[in-house]
Formats: sequence, structure tokens, C-alpha cells
Amino acid sequence: MRRLPSLIALRFFEETARHMSFNRAATALCVTQGAVSRQIKLLEESLGEKLFERDHKGIRLTQAGLQFLPCLSEAFDTIERGFRQITAAKGRRRLVLAVPPTFATQWFSPRLGSLADELPDVELSVRTSPTEDCHCNIRFGRDALPGAHSELLMIERHVLVGTPSLLGESLDMLLEHMPALHVLHNDTRLDLWPNWLTSARLPARYAENGIEFSTLEQAIRAARKGAGLAVVDRNMIVEELADGSLAQFSDIEVTGPFGYWLDVAQRHAALEHVQAFAGWMREEVLKME
Repeated sequence: MRRLPSLIALRFFEETARHMSFNRAATALCVTQGAVSRQIKLLEESLGEKLFERDHKGIRLTQAGLQFLPCLSEAFDTIERGFRQITAAKGRRRLVLAVPPTFATQWFSPRLGSLADELPDVELSVRTSPTEDCHCNIRFGRDALPGAHSELLMIERHVLVGTPSLLGESLDMLLEHMPALHVLHNDTRLDLWPNWLTSARLPARYAENGIEFSTLEQAIRAARKGAGLAVVDRNMIVEELADGSLAQFSDIEVTGPFGYWLDVAQRHAALEHVQAFAGWMREEVLKME
């Protein structure tokens, strides 16, 4: 049996070596800098060797890194050539996806480049609600869907965020004076704020007033512009936290009870490109951990 380290860690190492920057590698991979650092550390521990030297000038490859990089790049090139030869011979296939609007904008769209690399022969059709011809449905919910292959991808992780320019202010003062940005569902405010305030042991009155939005994406954009504070699923603001357009104002994090599920109809479950998409989704979620 082959003795190989994590393929995700290998890919992160190659991308970091290509850019000579953890930040730029994270941007290219659509992950956080912390995720890149963790994968590099795991790979270094697996090899028993440091791959990068770090100082005030940035990073550079160690002797072990210089020795390892060309072997790894050559192996990836060989895999990619073989993959493209086979998929090109088979012709393009169509993959119809249903993706909730905020998930599509905040999580899925930034990763489309990675998906295109993973499934170069697949033509995507992305919808905002399920249709009869859908192969896969990304669904926000609490339970598995009967009659389909349902797999929980990620659970909500609600945190308090706002524009970074407010970070120097007292949290109590901000909660007292800044509008609470609420999200509506069927014309009713979701319990994001009450649940977070309860977990933080803060007064419920902080959530009484504010501004209401019909989608989470609208609340995220308003928070970025300094219109108020929002309680937001951390999974949906990975880019904003990484690029500094949003800041987290408390360590309090409320998990669940809802999450995002991947539903695949039984008639499509055996299709190769559907299985490949499901595998890609799992890998992208693992990168966030």
C-alpha cells in the first residue's frame, strides 16, 4: 500500500510554493490563511521536515522544500494530463444544481474556479430552486430528505460581525447604539439575534430594534458598509473575514440547529460526474475546518 500524505496538504503546499505567500495561496484556493497554515503544518509533521522558513521578509523554501516541490509538481502534472485525456475523450456532460441564493453568492460562486478545475468536462447549470432535471440540490434545513441521498455538508456557526472600523469601540456601547441587522423568513425575523444574545448572556433588548432584510446576503453587505451589526453564519463570510471587510466582535459562536445538506435523487446517485461533484463538495468543506 502506498504511503502518501494528505492530497489536500500536498496541493496547499504546491500552491503556497508557487506564490511564495500564504495569503495569495489562500486566495487562489478560496480558503483562509489559517487553513493553508494548518495543512502545511500537517504536511511538515508527516515528513518530519520543515518546508518553509518564515521571517519578517516573508517565506522561502527550505532545502527539503526545494527537493520536494519538483517531484510533487511533476506528479500533479501527470495526474492532470491523464485526467484530461480521459474526460476529453468522453465529451462534455451536463450537471444541473439547485443552490440557495445566499449560499450561491457567498460560498459557492467563489469556488467555481476550483470546481472547473475538478470537473473540466462538465457543463454547469445553476438554479436557485430544485427542478425536475436537477442532479444535486444544496438545501438549507435540519433533517435528511426522505427518498434521496441526503448528506449534511456543514452546520451553521453564528457569530457577531460588523465593519472593522468599529473594533476599537466597547461591545456594550455598540450593541446599545448600533442597529441590529435582522434576516426575515416568511416575513418573520429569524432567531439569530435572540439565540446569540442568550448564549452571550447579554440583554435581549439589544435585538429589539434594527433593520430587517429579506436575505442573509443583504444583511452581510449592510454590515460591511457599517450600517449595523449582524449575527451571521461564519461559513458564509469566509472571504469577508479573510480580506478584512468584516470583523468578528466576540468569540461567542452559536452552532446549529440548521445546516446545509447535499441531496441527490436516487436516479442520479450513480452518475460519475454527480459523484465527482459530491466528492468536490466534501473536500471544499474540509478545507474550512
